[in-house]
Amino acid sequence: MGEISTLLTQHSIEELIVLIVLILFALKALNELVAYFYNKIKQHFGIKSDEEEWEKGVSKNFDKVFEEIEYLKKQNSQTHKHQKQLDEGLALVQERLQENTRSYLINAHHRFCYEIHAIDDLSLQAMERRYLYYKTAGGDSFIDNLMDEVRNLPKINFYTSMLDEDHNGMDDRRE
Repeated sequence: MGEISTLLTQHSIEELIVLIVLILFALKALNELVAYFYNKIKQHFGIKSDEEEWEKGVSKNFDKVFEEIEYLKKQNSQTHKHQKQLDEGLALVQERLQENTRSYLINAHHRFCYEIHAIDDLSLQAMERRYLYYKTAGGDSFIDNLMDEVRNLPKINFYTSMLDEDHNGMDDRRE
């Protein structure tokens, strides 16, 4: 304690404050000098601290993640483009299928109503099934009237009518 009391008696408070500030400044400069040489030695020998390694790893991981995000964006864009093409193709196929079903129903109507003037159960079932698909896909009411006409036709059984024709043919041969 004697040294502190002699220091305080020999020097004024202003001098002591300046001395403390100079010592702190010197320590700070010494610390920066040591850090500078430490970093130079690390660079020379290629030594990296754990913190630098971690930052480098994180940076690489972020770069990979960003590359993957860009790749996924491109893939998503291409997928949307392909989906749009598929949707357009599907719409065209549905339109053609609807047109084909409509033509089938019109042709079947004309055949049964104007040529045969009757209809068998299997043909009627096939027409009803196609008509159901046609209406489900948004078909127009023109076909409704045609189907009503077909439903009102007399029912025939092709098997029995074919047998009748065969018997008639046999009878013709006997005579």
